[in-house]
Amino acid sequence: MIYWLYLAVFFLLSALDAKEIAMQRFDKQNHKIFEILADKVSAKDNVITASGNAILLNYDVYILADKVRYDTKTKEALLEGNIKVYKGEGLLIKTDYVKLSLNEKYEIIFPFYVQDSVSGIWVSADIASGKDQKYKVKNMSASGCSIDNPIWHVNATSGSFNMQKSHLSMWNPKIYVGDIPVLYLPYIFMSTSNKRTTGFLYPEFGTSNLDGFIYLQPFYLAPKNSWDMTFTPQIRYKRGFGLNFEARYINSKDDRFLFNARYFRNYTQYVKRYDLRNQNIYGFEFLSSSRDTLQKYFHLKSNIDNGHYIGFLYMNDLDYVRFEKVNKRITDATHMSRANYYLQTENHYYGLNIKYFLNLNKINNNRTFQSVPNLQYHKYLNSLYFKNLLYSVDYQFRNTAREIGYGYVQNALNVPVGLQFSLFKKYLSIGLWNDLQLSNVALMQSKNSFVPTIPNESREFGNFVSSNFSMYVNTDLAREYNKLFHTIQLEAIFNIPYYTFKNGLFSQNMYALSAQALNSYTSPLLMDYDYQGRLYDSVWNPNSILPSDASNKTVNLTLTQYLYGLGGQELLYFKISQLINLDDKVSPFRMPLESKIGFSPLTGLNIFGNVFYSFYQNRLEEISVNANYQRKFLSFNLSYFLRNNFSSGINSIVENPADYLKAGFSNDFGYFSMSADVGYDIRNNVVLNWNVGIYKKIRCFGIGFQFVNQRRPILTGDPNQPIRVFENNYVKLELDFSPITKTNVTYRSLQRK
Repeated sequence: MIYWLYLAVFFLLSALDAKEIAMQRFDKQNHKIFEILADKVSAKDNVITASGNAILLNYDVYILADKVRYDTKTKEALLEGNIKVYKGEGLLIKTDYVKLSLNEKYEIIFPFYVQDSVSGIWVSADIASGKDQKYKVKNMSASGCSIDNPIWHVNATSGSFNMQKSHLSMWNPKIYVGDIPVLYLPYIFMSTSNKRTTGFLYPEFGTSNLDGFIYLQPFYLAPKNSWDMTFTPQIRYKRGFGLNFEARYINSKDDRFLFNARYFRNYTQYVKRYDLRNQNIYGFEFLSSSRDTLQKYFHLKSNIDNGHYIGFLYMNDLDYVRFEKVNKRITDATHMSRANYYLQTENHYYGLNIKYFLNLNKINNNRTFQSVPNLQYHKYLNSLYFKNLLYSVDYQFRNTAREIGYGYVQNALNVPVGLQFSLFKKYLSIGLWNDLQLSNVALMQSKNSFVPTIPNESREFGNFVSSNFSMYVNTDLAREYNKLFHTIQLEAIFNIPYYTFKNGLFSQNMYALSAQALNSYTSPLLMDYDYQGRLYDSVWNPNSILPSDASNKTVNLTLTQYLYGLGGQELLYFKISQLINLDDKVSPFRMPLESKIGFSPLTGLNIFGNVFYSFYQNRLEEISVNANYQRKFLSFNLSYFLRNNFSSGINSIVENPADYLKAGFSNDFGYFSMSADVGYDIRNNVVLNWNVGIYKKIRCFGIGFQFVNQRRPILTGDPNQPIRVFENNYVKLELDFSPITKTNVTYRSLQRK
């Protein structure tokens, strides 16, 4: 390799030596800064003419041309014919005529052609003027495709191109696909580099019968490498206007921070027409995470593991999320924000966490439980005195509060201690454990809450103590066949409480009386409980903290099997489990039998599902089946979901059922790509959502059409109907102008269901 490199350098130097030297210039340090070489050189008066494969060298720029004429008085060089200007390793300019004023580094170029070596974007024009790689052009064209026959290009009356900063601006640009104009804008400013650069980003467009014309125009601000911001004003012609804001920051310790805020104001007539809950829609989001926080910020020299995570979101309307883009689909109206800090060693864990729950299905969240703060200490599983005697400790403090309704403070301690050993060469494992649980609860803000009155029992405090004996029996067997490997595990867990103490808020009568109040109240208001002639803001529910059957004798049986093929590929997974409650007076099999299965009979095909069968109801409670197939460009999925909820009693009737089928596929057929999915409610014979997309990508250009039908919820000010559903139909045209941008135009039609 070195030999060939030396040989190439030798031939290059030989070729340069064979040329005549027309002119040379040196700086004060005797460094060559300017040189003209050619096959033939002649001089007349003050003009030196170099013709035949002429080469002009200047610092790190070298120019190839058919002819170079240089005036020694004016220090101007005229270059003609097949001109190529190189800087570094990339082609800088390709044209037919260049005039250089070397004393001012000023140049006049026509016809003009320049190409960015990184992005591949080229710019050509009838005439251009430039200085220090900053060009002003007229009657220009630009594209990221081949210059010979570009699939798409932009024509503009004038513009500028900064090679140093990779900025391209165009006035009156028209975007063409072939010879067909598809988009006109008064002005475009863009970056041709993949580096972070301040400027306008590509806009988003859309239109709908409810919102009218939709326009989002982001502006990106990147003053430093450590932080940047994006401002996105938006207008929805029939609905209102707003602003999206996003800020990102990385500090010197490589910790990342993200802050989002959004505001949108609906027009008054729009709010009245659709009975919207909020005229002003706003919210904010903050994300941050860090490892080794104590070492970074408090100069702790120990290598103890610690860190924090903060993910907080507040919004007053579902549309806060939807307004992030032209239209973003929302599948869940609930959100949990949390902040965690932990510190742990090899044996101990300490944690502090805060949870904030947001449920926009409700008119407001003043009755939603918030968990602020929680403390936890955990002692990891370890041996005690000898190897087979194991123990761990877990303590948690929970403070649960809300604006309206009772809150509570809870202390909970769990200490499992047990023997774990194996027999018969580890084919059989046995565990004998004693689990001690202690918990106490103090009610807070319970003045307007219903708490049953029981003689000699507290209505403000509750205590629970339980000691359970558990026995684990587990077998783990494996056998290898010709091309298969099979494993099977059998497990039985026997749980026998031998001591239980409850009082106050957890007394046995408290469960029955609280359930009676929760199930039999009548209320003219959706928010309050009207029970026994009095209005309450909440009813004490001990089951939400400690289930009434927590101290029952139970048996849990589980069978798990795996089947592996060549190369460790999982061919079959099967698990079946049943919880038997021996103290359930109605039926020990009230909990359903749960079966999970997954198998892959063909390469690329995966089938998995869950089945819940109730022996108590003698019916299927839930079925979930999914099948996915992927091979090359083909992808297919099919899912089925069935759920039956039963009222109490052996011969119960089905209530609130669900019977749902969903299918989707995508494939590249060569001439075009296609994707589609559909959701179907079998019980109600209704197509809920469907989506069909057709796409075509030809090198530097792509086009696609998407046809969509889906359900869209909005919040209303009606307490009897807090959420109203619209049928959202839209057609989207997607255009991909590689490598510049992707954009789309959407027409949307919403109809009330």
